[in-house]
Amino acid sequence: MHRIELGARLVEERKRLGYNQTDFGRVGGVSKGSQILYEKGDGAPNGDYLSAIALAGVDVQYVLTGMRSSCAMTPAERVLIERFRACPPALQDAAMRVLLGEETSPGQQIFHGDVGQVIKGGVDQTGLHLSVGSRKKK
Repeated sequence: MHRIELGARLVEERKRLGYNQTDFGRVGGVSKGSQILYEKGDGAPNGDYLSAIALAGVDVQYVLTGMRSSCAMTPAERVLIERFRACPPALQDAAMRVLLGEETSPGQQIFHGDVGQVIKGGVDQTGLHLSVGSRKKK
């Protein structure tokens, strides 16, 4: 492993995540001076440092080898994946449509059943008003 190349990739990841050297050093549990040494290739980060920066979203595989990992995620990406997996299928489908830029036309709803049924259709009933919740009388 060439430390200068490792240092350059470390700088790249730090900047990608929006950290300055002081804050990034704190994330990794080291001083700004140690962070500077790592980035210059004059020092080698240990496992505790690499583990800590990985939790902040650094692609440690990339830092060490120059090859991007398909599983490195920022904290926000981890939360998104966890919440997506916890959602019912209909909500997952809606989230995917939003993320992929797909839209249903106004009034159209798509439901996916437990055994793969897909029901598509529009709702066009003038005068139909639905309310959810309850009102308290004053």
